[in-house]
Amino acid sequence: MEIEKPALHDFTIYSKSGCINCRKVKDLLKTKNKKWVVIDCDDYLLEDKQLFLTFIQNYSTIEWKTFPMVFHNEKFIGGIEETKDYLEKIIDFSDEF
Repeated sequence: MEIEKPALHDFTIYSKSGCINCRKVKDLLKTKNKKWVVIDCDDYLLEDKQLFLTFIQNYSTIEWKTFPMVFHNEKFIGGIEETKDYLEKIIDFSDEF
């Protein structure tokens, strides 16, 4: 099983069916006019959940088991709350210039 890597540019959302926070993070990025790629993880979880979680841990450098799993330019951000905080920081930073 080959798992799709986070995008080099823009946001990557690892999502699964029925995930309310996955929908919320997509809506959040849309309101902030950010580009994103969604990777549906349903098949990964059915085929080999542990392999998928190990893959995410290798990319994120922490153990993260909840959805969504959000990356920006290959850097792990976290879930919905971490993404909100991250967006506030990058928007505040860009407002300084």
